[in-house]
Amino acid sequence: MSYETGEALILTRVQACTGFTATNTSRANWKVLNGGASDHYAILKCGGVAAIEWQTLKSYIVRWKTSIEVWQRYKDDSSTATSLYGYVAAILAIMAYPHLGSTIQDSDITEIGQTEEMWAESGGVSWLRQTLTLEWQESIMVSFTE
Repeated sequence: MSYETGEALILTRVQACTGFTATNTSRANWKVLNGGASDHYAILKCGGVAAIEWQTLKSYIVRWKTSIEVWQRYKDDSSTATSLYGYVAAILAIMAYPHLGSTIQDSDITEIGQTEEMWAESGGVSWLRQTLTLEWQESIMVSFTE
């Protein structure tokens, strides 16, 4: 498996969450924010590696991090934040799938960041964004060549 394969599995799980489909989710594509008809989106991106640990002499575990940015188009202070928090809560449903329906050994949402205001160039808030960090691990076998 590769990071890209794991991220694709996560995207499939996010698209199954209430309020999300293939039309308002993407992998590292922020153009959907200005081109789509939805008022909310989930965008995935690589969050790096939390750790690499040897498991045996011929295998190691990589603990990947995937950031899930949840975006809500700004309407007003109260309703926009309430909608954003509802979509973040909906994505927490993927916690019921620790293997993400595959060979991933374990996955957990380990962090939910603070709400951020995303400003338009002309001034004023355009979006609210909150980022969830999902950590997942896979075991990799090594064939030494030396």
